[in-house]
Amino acid sequence: MKVVYGIDDVAGVNMSYFLEKNFSVDIIGFKEHPIYHDFPERDANAKSGELIIIPSQHKSLKNIRSLTVHAAGNFDTNDYGGAKNKMTLYDAKFARGILLNIYKYGSDMGFEVTYEATHHGPNSENPLVFVEIGSSDLEYGDKEIGYIMARSIYESFDEDAEIYCGLGGMHYSSKFTNMAINEGIAFGHIASKYRFASLTPDSLSEMYKKTIGAEGFLIENKSFDSLQKNSLKKMLDSRSLSYRFV
Repeated sequence: MKVVYGIDDVAGVNMSYFLEKNFSVDIIGFKEHPIYHDFPERDANAKSGELIIIPSQHKSLKNIRSLTVHAAGNFDTNDYGGAKNKMTLYDAKFARGILLNIYKYGSDMGFEVTYEATHHGPNSENPLVFVEIGSSDLEYGDKEIGYIMARSIYESFDEDAEIYCGLGGMHYSSKFTNMAINEGIAFGHIASKYRFASLTPDSLSEMYKKTIGAEGFLIENKSFDSLQKNSLKKMLDSRSLSYRFV
């Protein structure tokens, strides 16, 4: 495992400090924020296939206090790094392990503990997991939270779980988060319901291929109307991708 962070990212610095100080994890600081630093594995000297963790700050217009885990990738825009319609590899089991630890250690801290839907760069040939603190400077630099997040990363594990990509829900994927915590399911790439117009057979295949060990898709039933559901079925069937509604 390699840990990379942006040296101007307060939350990234906060978590990385404790990973190095308390858990002796090697950390690598980038002048350019990692979301814009394509192929970070090269400058981190990561081995082929080695997991890269990116601790970072999460911004929310509503200033929601949140502790999040998510995959990197883009649909039809790439305003924040990476390439259009391209996902990075994602270790859903390890990411779920981080999420479970955050829930264990931080659920009583007044934060929303949640998966986020897939968004932003960078491109990478290695699996990436973003771990983020939101959503203001007050939270970014909170030392207690920084330690909890660092511990959650360090103590993560590949506990056995079913692995699925997710379709539907909001950007904060509350249903999929609850399923991960309570039903033994690890979620890989997630497209919120607002991404429906961006979804194509190619983008769905990309989500599936870049989620290591994915068995198929889980679709949040209430997120889509009947026409949208039929469209999703046709696209998934065209690529022989399994799915079920939840």
